[in-house]
Amino acid sequence: MRFGFHLFMVDPSEHLDIARTADACGWDSIQVADSPFFPEEISVPYPYTPDGKRFWPLDMPVLDPWVAMTAMAVVTKRIRFLPSVLRLAIRQPLLEAKSLCSLAAVSNDRVALGVGLAWMPEEFEWLGVNMKTRGARQDEAIQAIRLLLGGGFVEFHGKHVNFDRVIMAPTPKKKIPIYVGGATKPAMKRAARFGDGWLSVIHAKDEVPALMAELNQLRREFGRDKEPFDVMMHCPDAQTVDDIRRLEDLGVTDLQIMPWSEQILAEMGVGAMMRQQPPLSVKQDAIKRYADQIISKF
Repeated sequence: MRFGFHLFMVDPSEHLDIARTADACGWDSIQVADSPFFPEEISVPYPYTPDGKRFWPLDMPVLDPWVAMTAMAVVTKRIRFLPSVLRLAIRQPLLEAKSLCSLAAVSNDRVALGVGLAWMPEEFEWLGVNMKTRGARQDEAIQAIRLLLGGGFVEFHGKHVNFDRVIMAPTPKKKIPIYVGGATKPAMKRAARFGDGWLSVIHAKDEVPALMAELNQLRREFGRDKEPFDVMMHCPDAQTVDDIRRLEDLGVTDLQIMPWSEQILAEMGVGAMMRQQPPLSVKQDAIKRYADQIISKF
């Protein structure tokens, strides 16, 4: 089992110190958000809260993910970084592949790509992208980016992503995994078909057996059940070593933790956790404590 955490809602001025601390303590990964902008009003409910309301302040500072990850990569030695998730359906895959290759070069390939579908109609409209084709566009973008990462001259001719023979350099020295995020059936199907792993949302530990059975069945249907596959999951009620080992036995490879507010998340939900951000020193102490008490056992 590997361990990581997300920096959503964390003040960007703390990112470098947090990354250095986690790097020194044996954490495997740090995830960063991708939010190009926040409309003052949105035309649809937010899909991940019961009341459809956004739970964060709209002036919350969110760095561009490539900037955030590069800044942390240059002050660390071993920890990995990934966007969770990059809203690939609103982005140009050739340009995203270039950013990914550049970060791989700077970080010595300490990067993964987490991708997902944007949900706000305003993002698609104002960025000039058709929201109705977002799933098909993301499928093609994943395939195109994987080709580009392999080096040499490549071409791709899809309905939504189309380019003749191009070469991109530098390219990674080792395979960069592409993880597909989302808890819907289409997202799991996309992960099973095109991804090197699945990025889940928050789940209770008693939900995990059924989720993993469904995911494994989908992978068998696509003939990919023998290939390596990572599962990154946030499971706040899996708090003991035995709990985590049971998740590991089910096929979870990466446990996502919010070490400085995991109890708040388990008891009060993600909104409360995001709003109750402790000082930097408290975060660093929690990162070290979790590493000593849990990560060291693995």
